Amino acid sequence: MAKAKTTIQQALTVQKRTTRGTRPIRRLRQTAVVPGVVYGKAMEPLAISIDHKALSKLLHSKGGEHALVTLRLEDNASWERAALVKAIQYDPVDGRVTHIDFHTITLTEQIKVKIPVILKGEPVGVKQDGGILEQFLREVEVLCLPTEIPEGVEFDISALKIGDTIHVSDLASSKSAKILTDPQGAIASVQEPKVEKVEEATAAVTEPEVLREKKEDEGAEAAGGEAKGAAPEAKKAVKAEK
Repeated sequence: MAKAKTTIQQALTVQKRTTRGTRPIRRLRQTAVVPGVVYGKAMEPLAISIDHKALSKLLHSKGGEHALVTLRLEDNASWERAALVKAIQYDPVDGRVTHIDFHTITLTEQIKVKIPVILKGEPVGVKQDGGILEQFLREVEVLCLPTEIPEGVEFDISALKIGDTIHVSDLASSKSAKILTDPQGAIASVQEPKVEKVEEATAAVTEPEVLREKKEDEGAEAAGGEAKGAAPEAKKAVKAEK
């Protein structure tokens, strides 16, 4: 497994939050502070607030949302917990973080965590044959120690041809991280290029024929009407001769 480096542990100072309810939380967010919760084994859930800039710096760091964090409680030097980001809520309009959950962990116990699948190179089926690369799975779950969380698992897709598919079983595991995701799960495939079908405009061919037949029918009806109208005149002419 590529990028199986020792996890960089980052520190984040949080404040104990006493505000509850929708309105107080909204006012809290307007002050550039993000509300959150810390929970885990042998501890009661702790409501916290975090400076938005400090949280944004953490989430945009190398580890990002998968970073191992040392939480420290402001005004309480004895409170310190190793934790991982469990859930994040974002504002649908401006994309700002509106809430975050941290889950505390023990550094000596293995945990389950998701890491990204990183595809390297350009498939020969795309480069030479015009195929399309489709990626179905972007993360896999692994079992490892919190201090040995891989940054991701890489796979070189340069040799993939049209019709080729890579599965989870094709990924390389490591001694420090065991892949738990279903081995038969498809990660990516090179598909044939899509060809658009052009429909033939048959309506343009049949339309003149329909119009021509209609005109012929109208002409026949007109001729029939003239013949009916001429019959009484012919009878009057015969009587006059007599």
